[in-house]
Amino acid sequence: MHFQISLQISLRPLKIADASAIFALVSQNRTQLAEYLYWVEHVQCVDSAKHYILERVNSGLNEAHWFKIYFNDEMCGVFAIKSVCLQTQVAELGYWLSDSAKGNGVISQIVNYLPKLLANTSAKAIEFRCLEQNHASIKVALRAGATLVAALPEFTVVNGIKQNLNIYRVAL
Repeated sequence: MHFQISLQISLRPLKIADASAIFALVSQNRTQLAEYLYWVEHVQCVDSAKHYILERVNSGLNEAHWFKIYFNDEMCGVFAIKSVCLQTQVAELGYWLSDSAKGNGVISQIVNYLPKLLANTSAKAIEFRCLEQNHASIKVALRAGATLVAALPEFTVVNGIKQNLNIYRVAL
C-alpha cells in the first residue's frame, strides 16, 4: 500500500526493516520529538526502534495502518491511522515529523488525503489527540476543520509542566 499524496509527499507501509532508519531519524530529532511524545526516550538503539515498530504495526487495533512519510524522496516521519472505533466510527490519527520537513504542509496534505485512505472503512470522523502545548499539531487539527471536543486534564508532565491532552474531531 503506497500512497502518492502529492508530487513531493508519499506514504509507504512501516516495516520492521525500517528500524535503522527510524532510529536514525528519532536520534536526529530527539529533542523536539521528546517534547510531546512519551515513547521517544525508549528508542535508544536499533533494537528498541524495532520494538517501537512492532508495537505499532502489530497493535491489533481495528483498521490500524502505520506509514513512513517521505518528503522529496527522503523519509521524514511516521503517520498512522491508529484505529477506527467500531462504535463511534472515529479514526484516531497519530504522526510525527522531522525538523527538516516541517513548514511544508506535509501533515496537512496527508490529512486532506484521508478521505481516500479511509474510504473502505467505517470511519465517519477523524480525531487528533494533542498535548495542549503542541501548537503545531493543534494548528493541523484546526486547519482540517476540527473542533475541540474534550480534554483529559493533567494527562502528562513535560519539562515539569502538567499538560492536558486535547481531543479535536472533524467529520469526514
